[in-house]
Amino acid sequence: MTAKRAYKQFHIGFSKEEWEIVCRKARAARLRNGTYVRRMAVKGEIKYYELKELVTLKRAFLSIGNNLNQIAKVANESGSVYQKDIEDLQEEFKYFRTAMQSYLFPISPTYIS
Repeated sequence: MTAKRAYKQFHIGFSKEEWEIVCRKARAARLRNGTYVRRMAVKGEIKYYELKELVTLKRAFLSIGNNLNQIAKVANESGSVYQKDIEDLQEEFKYFRTAMQSYLFPISPTYIS
């Protein structure tokens, strides 16, 4: 038997202008309105992290993984690997390491209050 969570409901009224502000801030935080109001009431602030910069890293990581899988498949099928494939993989790894170092920075949140 699973335990049920006890929720308390509280109804609050907003003026039209206040509600528009809540909706705007909830959109900025990429939250539903109710979630935004609840988090603000409990925590007093919302941190939003913009991680668009990490898309390049993800793409590089996937590329290395795909190439590694292809080399492993050839190695398993033929019993050998071409030196050029290994060198290409090493170059991609160097690129990935450089990309990681350039994107590794303290990720600072946007505070929505």
